[in-house]
Amino acid sequence: MKPSQILTIYCIGTFIIGLVLTIPVALWVNQDELGTRGGAIMTLSWNVLFSMILPLVLDWCERKHCKVRFLNIEEIAKTNPELAAVISEKCRQLAIAHLRLAVADTPTDETFSYGLWGHNPRLILPGKLLNSHDKAMILPSIEAELNHFASQDHTMVFLLFTVVQVLLQQMIIAMM
Repeated sequence: MKPSQILTIYCIGTFIIGLVLTIPVALWVNQDELGTRGGAIMTLSWNVLFSMILPLVLDWCERKHCKVRFLNIEEIAKTNPELAAVISEKCRQLAIAHLRLAVADTPTDETFSYGLWGHNPRLILPGKLLNSHDKAMILPSIEAELNHFASQDHTMVFLLFTVVQVLLQQMIIAMM
């Protein structure tokens, strides 16, 4: 299983859980147990929670399914100092602090990065790329993934989930 597949499954799963949780919230709003704003805030709250536990879930799933081992850049420098220097320089340029590298011991070629709101960055590399001495093959994919991390934010996905779930709440309330 690839790390990007784990992220996709997590997003689909949390969206479905949010849709299921929307039904009782809509019933509570309809029964005046909860106000309309309270229902929307409750929906936003569980989506913020899903967003916040995303790195923890991904770390656990990657250890379990992708057989990753997390390393610091200092550990990489012992075996591949040139790669460590390039990663450190790129992190400095993009203001990415405390990068943790995850080396996947599975036969995947995918490099992947994630974090929470630009913090706690993780970069997953295939083990064969880490041990490879062909720098021309390794460096562009690492640089592209670090650039991707610097510009990505999964918060918008969860905010869109909130909008869809609140709209579903309102549709359920209108049908009652």
